[in-house]
Amino acid sequence: MAARPALIKQVELTRVAKAMQAAGIKSWRIIARPDGSQEVVVGNMDTATLGPDPDELFR
Repeated sequence: MAARPALIKQVELTRVAKAMQAAGIKSWRIIARPDGSQEVVVGNMDTATLGPDPDELFR
């Protein structure tokens, strides 16, 4: 079974990261959904709606 294409390509993420940096925004994240849509969220994350820390899952 072949792997499916990436939901977001690195070039797209790099463009967003450079735009956020140029705008002086330090806290942002990208939500990539399985249907291919993407959302850039600017600002601090609400800890009540966050899931588990991905780094903690792999320990």
